[in-house]
Amino acid sequence: MKPRILINCSNLHNGGGVAVATSVIDCLSRMDHGGLALSVLLSTPVERNLRDLGTDLGAFERSETCDFRGIPALWQGLDQHFEGFDLVFTVFGPAYFARRNTRHLFGFAQPNILYPDNPVAAAQPALSRWRTLLKFELQAWFFSRADAFVVELEHVKAGLMKRRLFQYKPVDVVYSSVHSVFSKPDKWAALDIPAQPGRLKLGLISRNYPHKNLAILPEVKRLLKATHGRDVDIYVTFPPEEWEACDSRFRENIVNVGALSLSQCPTFYEAMDGVVFPSLLECFSAVPIETMMVGRPLFASNLSFIRDVCGDDCQYVEPQDAADIARVIDTYFQRPAKERQALCDAARAHVLRYPGPEERAASYLNLVRQALA
Repeated sequence: MKPRILINCSNLHNGGGVAVATSVIDCLSRMDHGGLALSVLLSTPVERNLRDLGTDLGAFERSETCDFRGIPALWQGLDQHFEGFDLVFTVFGPAYFARRNTRHLFGFAQPNILYPDNPVAAAQPALSRWRTLLKFELQAWFFSRADAFVVELEHVKAGLMKRRLFQYKPVDVVYSSVHSVFSKPDKWAALDIPAQPGRLKLGLISRNYPHKNLAILPEVKRLLKATHGRDVDIYVTFPPEEWEACDSRFRENIVNVGALSLSQCPTFYEAMDGVVFPSLLECFSAVPIETMMVGRPLFASNLSFIRDVCGDDCQYVEPQDAADIARVIDTYFQRPAKERQALCDAARAHVLRYPGPEERAASYLNLVRQALA
């Protein structure tokens, strides 16, 4: 009898987690599962992306769509969906289950657990900082209920293994990859991006989380004009509730095109002259490799989680210094067009050396087999 495996992404509703889950399931739908009976438990956004891509969900033993968000999953019956399976692979955990009725493999990508003393936490008032710490300590305990983990970079594995809760659990590294839709322009979905002639277009695909540090963007725009004489439009991709929560200065200076589907993401990148990514804290982000894949310059934080991914193929900035970000952007666009193109070509060659999405999906299947052993 084939081992029954459930791939769980019912907890993923936005950001890179949705994109990764979509990519993995799309690839698995076209692969030989090698003696495993795979089922999928999807969130609504993941299912929507898969439908947009034309993914054959009939390739799986069972496909079900349910939405679970955080701790309430404990009393909403998430663990009932796990019954009868030999192993559950939660693409990015934790999974909040009450009864442990099977083995669990979790993807881990929570930097606040690895790096509690980070710039975002340091800027919080003392009471908020302690509440945040307690929140992520509770989340760490739920993570520790997994039998094994998969992460996207070595620094995450090293950080995870330093934590007492995880020291005796297997942790494997599977590098992330750019979804195959990025190399298939015929599958790119249309996107209306308002633009004014003669103005530099910079942007970023991201939610407006505090650690993304996007509140600095209006000042970057101001300094590009005041100090360097450059007219710039900066674009973001916030859902309505996040856009409405932004202060008036942000909304007056930044253009919001709204949340994107996976097939719209390459269209967005191609429309930009460059991507600005001033994040302060990540385990891994797909923004750098997606930017390089589409052949656009990346202006990103001079921090280890970016350097581990980009090497020398990035224009590094000090993320909390708007003047430095503006200076680096201006310096780059002063270069001759041929030189800029050569830099983008080198960056694209760099990201093409990463494993492809099919290799990532195959690596996940191998880890499932290891976790079953």
